[in-house]
Amino acid sequence: MLVGVIVCVALVRGQVTITDRVRAVVEGFRHSSVYVEPGAPPTVNADHVRQVLGDRPIVVAILSEEPMPPSGKPLVTAGLKLCDDIANLVPTNLVIVYGNEPGKGYKPAFCVGPKFTNEDHPVNASNFDFVLIAKAETAWKYRASPADLTPQVEEYVLAYDAQAAKDYPDSVPRRGAVPDKLATGEIVLSLGGIVAACVAVFFLLHLAARAVGRRTPRNRRQLATGARLSRIGEYVMSADPQGAEQAEVARQYVLVLQGHESGANVERQVEELERRIR
Repeated sequence: MLVGVIVCVALVRGQVTITDRVRAVVEGFRHSSVYVEPGAPPTVNADHVRQVLGDRPIVVAILSEEPMPPSGKPLVTAGLKLCDDIANLVPTNLVIVYGNEPGKGYKPAFCVGPKFTNEDHPVNASNFDFVLIAKAETAWKYRASPADLTPQVEEYVLAYDAQAAKDYPDSVPRRGAVPDKLATGEIVLSLGGIVAACVAVFFLLHLAARAVGRRTPRNRRQLATGARLSRIGEYVMSADPQGAEQAEVARQYVLVLQGHESGANVERQVEELERRIR
């Protein structure tokens, strides 16, 4: 039984989450090709960049000087991790993120959306990755300065136009729209399905445990806690997955369920869950 719960927890923890910062950036792209975070330095001229970009499939996020969180991976910079997180939500675009890279200062990160090449506009995406950045960097190093990074975007766009002329002989793609709803709803629905499976397994195995278990005081306490968790599980399965905090309640439920099945005392966590669903 514990193995099944651990699998459920692993699946829940593996779900993609959207940070508030990424959400704010992507929501900003609904209205403009350039998002400027409050507190961003004036080193990139946002108005000029908007004019330069036009309707090309390129979006730019200009963040504040607050250091970006580390990626947790040795070969992935903080900026590239954040860039990839954003690109996953605007997948048909090229993304540039300006931010404070820990230990390296304020600089850009570039990435290619996972659906930049698609059925409507098939292309070799690698032509718009490191090759494109290298061409642009060769030109901007003579123009950009720490006080003015705008030439980096200008040269990147010129390099894009030159490559697009080769790779798109018929029609050049335009900037892709932001999805009506970001992935939260889909994640919650997926999470709800995982939790429902966990709850179903829990019910069946819990009944079997009750049938063969001895009614010692500890077992009685465990059974009482299990009954309370069962009621919480019924709520999780029946509640609107789009409801406020529903994903977090479901995640916490699975973690508490894991603790309960391992024999831990989860009374306090159960009480907290009961309080949250009242």
